[in-house]
Amino acid sequence: MNTARPGLLLAAAAALALLATGCSSGDARGNDGLLEDIRAATWTPAAPTSGAPIDTPEPDGSPSPSFTVDDPTPEPTAPPGPETYDPATFGFLYPIAGGCLPTSDALMPNAPRDYRGGTHEGVDFYPTDNCAPISLGTPVLAAAAGAVIRADLDYHDLTWEELDALNRRIAEGGANDPDVLDAFRGRQVWVRHGNGVVTRYAHLSAVAEGVSPGVRVAAGDVLGYVGDSGTPESLTNPGTEYHLHFEIRVGDTYLGAGLPPGEVRNIYMQVFSDG
Repeated sequence: MNTARPGLLLAAAAALALLATGCSSGDARGNDGLLEDIRAATWTPAAPTSGAPIDTPEPDGSPSPSFTVDDPTPEPTAPPGPETYDPATFGFLYPIAGGCLPTSDALMPNAPRDYRGGTHEGVDFYPTDNCAPISLGTPVLAAAAGAVIRADLDYHDLTWEELDALNRRIAEGGANDPDVLDAFRGRQVWVRHGNGVVTRYAHLSAVAEGVSPGVRVAAGDVLGYVGDSGTPESLTNPGTEYHLHFEIRVGDTYLGAGLPPGEVRNIYMQVFSDG
């Protein structure tokens, strides 16, 4: 069993994104250095024991992170059992049972968000462009084994005052500020899978029972339920924006950042079972 396969795919994808932006970032290693990183990459997901806590220091009361994964949760190290995750035959599971990638590039990473002057950083799973029915309360599944590093158990719904403040921030050029993006993702769960890879599950209506920071989950475990939290429509037109916003983060950026639509789609097809 080649347990390094998903990591190589993700590392390769991350490197593609870095190649697209490397000149502006001042990376002097060039393509050869990035290829060395790919060849050396390994990815070891967490043990699949659902609900098993892992040792973490006591929380310090600091707010949940937005774009960083620096937290006290130890890196998952034990590989999962083949009954839950077999990387020799497929990569990540879709976070919606029976789901698939949307056909529209507007629902994929890097799509422009003209209405707020921003850029989409994940995949949107809507009922109208997906292979499975999606509605309020549809279970949201862990795409791979890992450790929960964020679960918004005390989330409060977006208010009109908060939406007005966010719109002012956007008008002032802050559409892609981390806290603005975080507010629009609503109620979230994040899972860390090792090697700098984190998945995010957003707009949830609720977090599943037993899901909290420091808990290990298996691929396919229920993390939460589809909703519309954080969307402007949750206030302006309730019940019209039920969907899952799903992100794959690699280091401090999102998978496929800066790449054209065709390359982004190819990367995500490889990460999921399509490839």
